[in-house]
Amino acid sequence: MMIDNVYQTVKTIVNKELSGNLTPTELNKLAKLVQDEIFSSYFEDINLLKVKQSKGYTGLNHANLPQKVRQKIDIFSAVATITDNAGIYTLPADLYFVEDRGIVYGNNVVVDEAQKSELSFLNSSIAAPSTTFPVYERLGNDIKIYPSTIVDPITVRYIRRPVDPKWTYTEVFNKELFNPSAVDYQDFEVHVSEFDNIVLKMLSYAGINLREGEVALYAENKMNQENIKQGK
Repeated sequence: MMIDNVYQTVKTIVNKELSGNLTPTELNKLAKLVQDEIFSSYFEDINLLKVKQSKGYTGLNHANLPQKVRQKIDIFSAVATITDNAGIYTLPADLYFVEDRGIVYGNNVVVDEAQKSELSFLNSSIAAPSTTFPVYERLGNDIKIYPSTIVDPITVRYIRRPVDPKWTYTEVFNKELFNPSAVDYQDFEVHVSEFDNIVLKMLSYAGINLREGEVALYAENKMNQENIKQGK
């Protein structure tokens, strides 16, 4: 479970470097901050990598970096059904953004987004929205679909926000013991390959700057110590 491995690694380094202590509450605050930061960076990275790819700076297969970033984003792909409420459809609360052509109704009829500046023209022209070519207007976390005769349930394909990670524990003799069975337990949702990145970012917020290779050494030493304690 990545969040426990992260906590033990970060706590070991903080104790060694600063002779301090990282509490579960502090860990969980940093975990949320760092996971949100990494998640947001995917969308910046993929845009930059697409530009590089278009210029021939990246290759295919293992060198296809935009695809690798996209795979990390795909972890957060979601589908939801929303229903009409007085002409308004409320989007999922955890929505980060709607996928391209991600709003459909009926037999996979795509509902395209229309800008507010376009709606007056569309509604008064031969290109007015129809049940065959409907459009929607974004209103905060709601959408309004044109024509208004459409009242079918709408399917939304979207990228959701990650769930906040939470390291949970049981207190035994004034010591916090990791308890992944707690109802509010939540591991990191970003890809496991982000382990070193998470640790480095959390340490940076704690005022400790290390190189990536040093994190692996700390993690390995911690594992060896645990194996010795367990007689392995």
